[in-house]
Amino acid sequence: MCIRVRFASIGTAPLFDAATQTIALPPGLDHEHTVTAARAILSELAVPQARFGARCFCGEPLDLAPRIPQQRTGEQAVTHGA
Repeated sequence: MCIRVRFASIGTAPLFDAATQTIALPPGLDHEHTVTAARAILSELAVPQARFGARCFCGEPLDLAPRIPQQRTGEQAVTHGA
């Protein structure tokens, strides 16, 4: 099974869940920091990394795009129900 990415606040999920083959990354990071965080976790798991990007055990690039966009919490969104 290939590694999947989960975006969760720090401390709410383990960095790596072996049962689900999931790594947890903090939400809200820009793309460059997300890649760096993923590579750091994968390096700790002894997963060889290419020069660029983050790679799974199988060598495929990880999908680091969040599935659900950050919720809008501005005054207009709260007042008007955006």
